[in-house]
Amino acid sequence: MSLMNTATDIFLLLICLGSLCPSGALKCEAVGCRYCVTRRMKVSCASFCARCTEQDSAAPEIVVLTFHELNMEEYKGIQWLRVSKMVAIALTLLCDGVSVSWQRSPQGGTCGSPPDYKPCIPLSKANEIFRECCENLNIGPCIRLCHYDVTLNMARHMFDNGICTVEMIPKYLYCASQGKDNMQCCSKMGVFTAGGDRCRKFCDSAGNKDTITTKDVSCASQLSKILNCHWSGLE
Repeated sequence: MSLMNTATDIFLLLICLGSLCPSGALKCEAVGCRYCVTRRMKVSCASFCARCTEQDSAAPEIVVLTFHELNMEEYKGIQWLRVSKMVAIALTLLCDGVSVSWQRSPQGGTCGSPPDYKPCIPLSKANEIFRECCENLNIGPCIRLCHYDVTLNMARHMFDNGICTVEMIPKYLYCASQGKDNMQCCSKMGVFTAGGDRCRKFCDSAGNKDTITTKDVSCASQLSKILNCHWSGLE
């Protein structure tokens, strides 16, 4: 599923969830004191709200919302969503019977951003995007490397035995990054410090016109960091 990031998408999702989600006990602590002003909280969480003060007044933050235990046909494919915390709270209020959670990066950072460059989408979904691109670009046997959790040993085996060739690396990197420049992430993760400046072309496959040759094999040691940066750049 593509990222739903417009007000219309979120509004329609709220309507859908509001009409289809099962009822159940409201998770008062998960919603928080800030929303004790709502009628539902006043009715269902009276004792919890009575203990609240005015401390919960933080500004809305962007979070990754993950749905769990979605068994209804209408929800298949709705596994994650980047939304504001206010929308996440609204979904929790509407869908008491569905377990929902949200996460944010430490130190206030959001996914795909410094300081940690946490991925914005699950690995399984990211690998689907990666592999589909490799198929479309006819990357050949190298498609076996088209997943973000590929190991360095597997990559070396493919190249050392001629199964995958250097000529395919630009296509491979384009699919990994989806054409996005992830130089800042690579720099933050120490890719250039450990692998040298020649590794820059591995982090900006769209903007870098330099040809990748066998002389660039020194960057292989940074494969995991490079792929993690490309994964974090997906939206």
